[in-house]
Amino acid sequence: MTPRSPILATFLSFSLSPRSSSGTGLLGASLRRGGSETVHIADAETSTAATAADVSETSDSFYVFLQKFPLESTFKKLFHTEVIVCPRESLAKDAGFLNMLDGIASNTLLPPGSFEGGSDGGGGARGGDATRSPFVVIEKDQWSKQNEPGCVQLGFGYAACDSPCCGSPHRSENKAYALNSKNAVIANAMGEYKELYFYGVSGGSSSPFPGISGEDAYEAVCHGHMYAIDAGGTLPTCVSDWAGTDYNPLTNNCNTFTSALLKCVYGMSDVKPNLGISDLRTVTCPSEKGKDGMEVKQCVTPAMRASFEVNDAISVE
Repeated sequence: MTPRSPILATFLSFSLSPRSSSGTGLLGASLRRGGSETVHIADAETSTAATAADVSETSDSFYVFLQKFPLESTFKKLFHTEVIVCPRESLAKDAGFLNMLDGIASNTLLPPGSFEGGSDGGGGARGGDATRSPFVVIEKDQWSKQNEPGCVQLGFGYAACDSPCCGSPHRSENKAYALNSKNAVIANAMGEYKELYFYGVSGGSSSPFPGISGEDAYEAVCHGHMYAIDAGGTLPTCVSDWAGTDYNPLTNNCNTFTSALLKCVYGMSDVKPNLGISDLRTVTCPSEKGKDGMEVKQCVTPAMRASFEVNDAISVE
C-alpha cells in the first residue's frame, strides 16, 4: 500500500533502506562519524570530558533538557531529539539563566514522578496537575549564551553494530557538551534550527531522591551493557538494547530513546513538542517489585538502586 502522505512516503523509502557510508538517512538515522571511527560508543578519551565528569561528581542537582532538530530533506516535517543533562554547577556562570530555570521548575513544570505503578501513563508526576506543564521552551537568545562544556549529550541513531548500546554514542564530546552546541549525534540533523525545551530538575534540596547525572542516566538506559556498566546480566532491558541495528524508523528511533530517558530514568513526562509521525511509540518501562512489595517502573543501575534504598530508609525513620 502506498502511503498517502508524500512526506511519509519519502520517510519510509529512505529510512527503511540500507544507510550509505556517508552517514545519511532519516529520523535519527546514521550516527555522526568521529574521526576514523564509524560509530559510536564510549571511548578511551578522557581529557576533554574530565571537566564534565568532575562537575557531575560534586553536584546534587541536574537540569534535564530536550533538544529538537528537523532532519534534512524532509521539509522540516520529521525530527530528531536528544536529552541533555547539565549539573547545576555547569550553569552557574549565568545566575540569571539559572534562576529562571529554578523558577520554571518550581512554579511551572510537573515535578518528577515516583515511578510507582500508579504513574499517569505518560510519564511524570502521578495525579497530574492541570495547571503545570510537562516542558517549557527555552528561547534561543537564552540558551545560545550557555557555552560551558559541562553537560552530557544522550542520543541514539542507526549504526552498523549489534553490541548493546552501541547506537548511543558516548565519546568525550558527548560527555563534555555545551548547552549552546548545535551538534547532534546524527549527521543529518539541521543544527541551525535547534530548539531547546526544559523538562525539570533531578535531585536538589527539595527532592526526596538523589539527583541522576547524565553519566548515571546513560548507564541506566544501557542497563549493564558493554561500555556502560557490568551488572552481570541482572538488570532488565530498558525498553531496548539500543544497538545500532535495533534502530527502527517507526518503532525504535531516536525519539523512543528520548522517551526511555525522560520517563523511565528521570520520571518526567515523555510528552514531546510537536513531533508528529516522528514519535509514534509509547514506551513501557521495566517493572520490578520494591522492598515494600510495590511495583516500580524505572531504569536504574545497582548503585542508583542502593542510593534510593538508603534514602527511603532514612525517610522512614
